[in-house]
Amino acid sequence: MKKTLAALAAAAAVMTLTACSTTPETQEPAGSAAPAQSSAGPSSTPSATTETSGQDTAVTITAGGQTFNAAINDGQVSRDFLATLPTTLSWYRNADIEYITELAAPMTETGPFYTDVEAGDIVYYNPMDSITIIYAPTSSVPTLTKLGEVTSDLAAFENLPDTVDMRVERQ
Repeated sequence: MKKTLAALAAAAAVMTLTACSTTPETQEPAGSAAPAQSSAGPSSTPSATTETSGQDTAVTITAGGQTFNAAINDGQVSRDFLATLPTTLSWYRNADIEYITELAAPMTETGPFYTDVEAGDIVYYNPMDSITIIYAPTSSVPTLTKLGEVTSDLAAFENLPDTVDMRVERQ
């Protein structure tokens, strides 16, 4: 039933927003650190880019024999994600523009939200507790929080399978 509701919600989001949807995922245990519960709603400043208070954290994403470098910012939701690393998650291609993974639990979401999404962005989509790696130009929705960006060549994402396990770890 949960998968059916998630699929219906994903289809509705894709049709109306053309940017985000979800699919099931698996996650390795990440130790004792667990993401906190989300309580914030959409911000009134959708053009904000990131919430930062320090340096970016370099991570490596390994998938399908490919290795990608990325930088994760220092926002609260990013710190929650970094606390789960290293992890391997199942990701699903959506609309030939992005890979999406659904998280087991929500992360702390305090905004700011933004709509200036670009290819290479790694974002948290709080309505569905999912992370998306955007590898091609697309439109956006006002409930995205930028976690960081892929700094490697994005073209290699096009050659990955539609469903792929991605290992994310600090460099």
